[in-house]
Amino acid sequence: MSPVTSPLLLRQQAISHVRRFSRGRRRPVRWRAPEVVSPDNSVSGASAILHALQAAGVTHLFVNLGSDHPAFLTAFALKAYPRVKVVTSPNEMNALSAASGYAMVTGKPAAILVHVECGTQALAGAVHNISKGRLPVVIVAGTVPITMEGELPGSRNDEHTRTSAVYRLTLGKDIHFIQDIPDQRSIVRQYMKYDHEIRSPHNAVQIVLRALQIATSTPQGPTYVMASRETLEAQTLIQSIKPSQDPEKNLWMEKIGLHMQDVARLGDILIRAKSPLIVTSYAGRNPAAFRALHDLARRLAIPVHENAPVINNFPTTSFLHQGHTWNGGGQLEALAEADVVLVVDSDVPWIPSESRPSDEARVFHLDCDPLKSSATLWSLPAEKRWMCDASVALKQLDEYVKTSLELFTEAAKSRINVRTCLLTRRFEARARRLEAEEVASSDGKVTVPYFMSRFRKATEGLDVLALNESTTNLGKVADHLRHDQHNSLLGSGGGSLGWYSGAAVGVAMALGEEAAVGDAADRFVTAFVGDGTFLFGVPASAYWMAMRYATPYLTVVWNNGGWTSPKNACLRIHPEMKDFVPRSDGEGRHGGSRATALAEAMGVSISPSPSFGKIAEGAGDAWWTVVKRADEVDGAIAEGVRMVRELKRCAVIEVAIASV
Repeated sequence: MSPVTSPLLLRQQAISHVRRFSRGRRRPVRWRAPEVVSPDNSVSGASAILHALQAAGVTHLFVNLGSDHPAFLTAFALKAYPRVKVVTSPNEMNALSAASGYAMVTGKPAAILVHVECGTQALAGAVHNISKGRLPVVIVAGTVPITMEGELPGSRNDEHTRTSAVYRLTLGKDIHFIQDIPDQRSIVRQYMKYDHEIRSPHNAVQIVLRALQIATSTPQGPTYVMASRETLEAQTLIQSIKPSQDPEKNLWMEKIGLHMQDVARLGDILIRAKSPLIVTSYAGRNPAAFRALHDLARRLAIPVHENAPVINNFPTTSFLHQGHTWNGGGQLEALAEADVVLVVDSDVPWIPSESRPSDEARVFHLDCDPLKSSATLWSLPAEKRWMCDASVALKQLDEYVKTSLELFTEAAKSRINVRTCLLTRRFEARARRLEAEEVASSDGKVTVPYFMSRFRKATEGLDVLALNESTTNLGKVADHLRHDQHNSLLGSGGGSLGWYSGAAVGVAMALGEEAAVGDAADRFVTAFVGDGTFLFGVPASAYWMAMRYATPYLTVVWNNGGWTSPKNACLRIHPEMKDFVPRSDGEGRHGGSRATALAEAMGVSISPSPSFGKIAEGAGDAWWTVVKRADEVDGAIAEGVRMVRELKRCAVIEVAIASV
């Protein structure tokens, strides 16, 4: 080994470096706390960012910190901005998912702080989820220092950061140089509503307020701002409020509805329709829209279908509810027979190759983003479409309908009565079908519907808020949960799995704080996930967060031994593979089953199975159990609920279901 790369030489150099800085410091030095506000009333650029967040009412900053954040760490240690709670996450995807969960429940924006381009990349699929889910989150990132010879405080290898030389010796390269890339913002730009660099502390407040304004305006979505270490360390004055620094003068756009002539036109069409249908995916995000949709549908006896819902939009125990659809499902009967279809806040109201309205149906579209401009291939043929807020537009329609004279004609009453009878019969038939699915299997094995029925009974009266990331079992969880209350079922909003773990922390944090001040009842948070999804969620980080911030929740893991979704996708395109018999190479771990052998050959098997509960226990002191038989279900659920409710510990119930 050459002396240049000798570990012994590196160690000796590091020790010499430390000793050099220790000379002349044998007597104790009286320590004085640094001041966030200097004698001339100036603050750092980082403090200006925190000031803007606090002034705008942002209460939670989820952080994963790095060498670009010394000015932030100083402000955190001194608790200079006490109304902004700093929440540490060991993993950036968990941090952003937690911010999304918090924003979903509260309707308020959250913020996240990450480390340069590496932390930006580590946000991973959570960036996709908050973008497609249209969630108001402001992402703040540092950048590498922009000077390299000590020209400014915060410069690369600044002697004030005395660990940097040792860091350089141990890594062999200086981190400030290898993290320097041409366009850091481009990593996430196509997912952001707005991105910018704060180049001076003097306008940091204005830029942060603009990022918040854009993030919270309809359609909502994430924004990204970054600043170099020099900018974060540089001083500025937070002067008497200028208009550009006043949050009250930089608010989101007001929610918009429909013009009155459009309200009358669409209202009359709905009243006169023989077989109308409403399809939605996320109108229920706003509680006012949840109520208005229910009022309008009930008044006219219009069935409501939820396609790939991001949130529950309609009470599932209403005879008007047509169920949920994910991952296909074939032609929806109500959609095929509809003469008028009203699409409300839905990115994918149906998949044309599997289910679609008739060519004669009249389609109308109300949406916060009716053109889906971020999608390159997308089409929804509609007679008329409006960009509006669903809570306003649905309320307008209901107010018009209930005062319309045409509603009280014999013809209108007859149509409503006929639909009511038809939909009631269909609802009752569907309810019987779902109940039949919930019967315990004769072989004693556990099915998802059976487990959900027992969970529903065990948690009756607990006000459950469920996070559903069950992949191929999404529909079964939603159908058998029988949720009616607003904000009782949440999804990621996107397609990047692993959202549940961080989101549950953010959801539990929001609910706990609302309950503490009397704004909401204490609710029971449960995440339903697949086994592969559990691993995607970086559980070692997430369960530590739950323990650290006292945000316990129950996780139900559907263990089918692999990733079913890619296997199903393959079989849909190549159905002949269903009868394929893989040759054994001596590495197969499944015995007997052709299906599991095929999963092994395809590379979608999770075998041997991890101990999911042990992962959560090791990281966050979670209680856990494994359920393999139906007669074990009730005891496991009861103990899991007790652990979360009484002992404030996370709980994990691994449920063995039919193999992939």
